[in-house]
Amino acid sequence: PNALLSRDAGARVTAADGDSVLLAVSSAGSVVLERWADVPDSLRNALTRRAEVPTVKVSAPVPDLDARDLIVLKDLHGELSGRVVGPKAANLGDLARAFPGHVAPAIAIPFGIFAAHVADGEDSPLAILRARFDENRRGELDDAGLAAAVETARAAIAATPLEPGFREKLLARMKTEFGPGAGVFVRSDTNVEDLPGFTGAGLNETVPHVVGEQAQLDAIPRVWASPFRERAMSWRANLLTRPEDVYTSVLLMKSVPAEKSGVLVTTDLLERRGGLTVAAAWGVGGAVDNESAETIVLRPDGRRVLAGEAKAPYRRQLRDSGGIEWVPAPAGRVLTDAECDLLRAMVDRIGETFAAAEGAGGRPRPWDVEFGFLNGELTLFQIRPLVERGQETADTVVESRVGPVAVAGGNVDLDGGVALRRPEVAP
Repeated sequence: PNALLSRDAGARVTAADGDSVLLAVSSAGSVVLERWADVPDSLRNALTRRAEVPTVKVSAPVPDLDARDLIVLKDLHGELSGRVVGPKAANLGDLARAFPGHVAPAIAIPFGIFAAHVADGEDSPLAILRARFDENRRGELDDAGLAAAVETARAAIAATPLEPGFREKLLARMKTEFGPGAGVFVRSDTNVEDLPGFTGAGLNETVPHVVGEQAQLDAIPRVWASPFRERAMSWRANLLTRPEDVYTSVLLMKSVPAEKSGVLVTTDLLERRGGLTVAAAWGVGGAVDNESAETIVLRPDGRRVLAGEAKAPYRRQLRDSGGIEWVPAPAGRVLTDAECDLLRAMVDRIGETFAAAEGAGGRPRPWDVEFGFLNGELTLFQIRPLVERGQETADTVVESRVGPVAVAGGNVDLDGGVALRRPEVAP
């Protein structure tokens, strides 16, 4: 579950250091943190039975490693996802066609180029890593040895020099697509993201606003290597039969100096009914990197319900020399009425254009969209199916421990001016 701990709460939690605990975070943001020994037997038994249900593992999609041409935004489309490039790039092309002029220029570096650099030959980093995984499965290499092999492979991939011919082609294409001197976001995009029951969101690396040709080239092997960090490999091992069968494509997107940005989910995550959930903050990368964000539910009847205020005193902005810097953020509301209307219209267009992925029980999965605003104009950065694991269980746990008010949430009706009860926190 996603939860941030304040300093005050931290002092209380240290008293339970070493104890087994139950941690559950509801859709409304209410948190239950309780010693496992104090959990009622009925709930403890139900959660234990759920944990014992074996996870069905899947195989990683097999990419086409012969596809080694750079792909610009207009040529990207959904059918390339998992086969030539990852879903970020593939879906971005469809997004650009649905919203012309609202998606920044982009270039995708396919799986085949990654493989040409790090997977060709028996002495390549990826081939050696696969051999170590096979040894581990046969009992010839313990888990500590495998972890060391993964880190060795990650370091080798990160240090891989780019082939001269590829460098020249990429720099020429970047000048054509982005213009001279443009900054870019360098994003990891693998063949094992957005699989059923799993999302790679947050596991791999994005290098923000890279400025200068050499720095941009150096960021590519760094991003290639990020899926091989211990945390990312451990998460994939829970789902994939062969977690080492990961290939990394790279998405280069021209930097956009967004004044405000955030994430929109095409459902009401607070009350599990029709509507849109929007989390936004001032600056770039809003609501993605754990800062305080304004959270609003846009209801189908046109009402706006405030579920959380943006209280962060600083915002991220693009630094002229590259990277991100923190500057003071404006006070008050983040999104204007006009911007909320643009988001509603955007979601209507998505519903007309994109076929929703199926979730549990054949139900359509909501979309998760990253967006920004610059001078009141909407820019779109990413669209992907929302993957939730265990949220319904978490809501049930929180409600059973502190009551239904925790699921209803503490919200303010922005249009009616009515304050609803705040959620309680237990213990």
